[in-house]
Amino acid sequence: MALSSELRAGQVQGLVRLLAESGEVPAPLRTQHLIAGLRGILHATVGGCVTDCDFVPNGKGAFTAVVLDGWDGTTLATIEALAKNGSMWHPALQSLARACPPTAGGFASGTRHELVSDRAWYGSEYVEGFMLPASIDHGLFSAIRGSSPSVVQGLGFYRERSDRPFDAGDRALLHLFHVECQRLLAAPARDVTNLLVARLAPRQQETLELLREGLADKEIAQRLGISPHTVNHYTKSLYRHFGVQSRATLIAKLAGVG
Repeated sequence: MALSSELRAGQVQGLVRLLAESGEVPAPLRTQHLIAGLRGILHATVGGCVTDCDFVPNGKGAFTAVVLDGWDGTTLATIEALAKNGSMWHPALQSLARACPPTAGGFASGTRHELVSDRAWYGSEYVEGFMLPASIDHGLFSAIRGSSPSVVQGLGFYRERSDRPFDAGDRALLHLFHVECQRLLAAPARDVTNLLVARLAPRQQETLELLREGLADKEIAQRLGISPHTVNHYTKSLYRHFGVQSRATLIAKLAGVG
């Protein structure tokens, strides 16, 4: 079904008003304002925006720029557990990661019921141990990949178990909002880059530092006592990790100008 046919006029009107209001909100507060406003339009109990720099199969989680609305001491435990164990501990986010194309700008969205069966949901350690004790259940999610395939900007909203589940109309609205507002919600590029650097293996970090010094592959090989072929392997792995295609682009990104 086409996105336009799933959207509800009332929700779209509310979204238009929210975006108009956001122009009057100071930039440091804008993401909080948008998440709070969208939570209201969706009639969600809690909502949030997270940049995850390890959104890959078996990822252990690397959160930055977390913006939450509606959470309290009870429900916050669900986010803390996810930050500790990684998004892939969440059964619906596992499915979302598989559905999201692994290229820059890859997008996926879905309700919990679209992404994972009741059996898999209620049988998971995360849901049983954290979601249900917090009395939140029905979920709505979307993710957009950044330049690095492991980095995503994710949105998530939940309702209480006694509420009605999110439906296709809610998903369509989240889709529209996320595609149109992703730049307004973006984490600072420097924060993401620093976190990606911190997650490098020791040899990758050593290679990266020598690249930043301007050394050629043969010089790096001599410095590290490894073959030029191995240096080339490390260099290509760095390009993939940071989502770049060349040494110059990598150095520019690390310098905060790419």
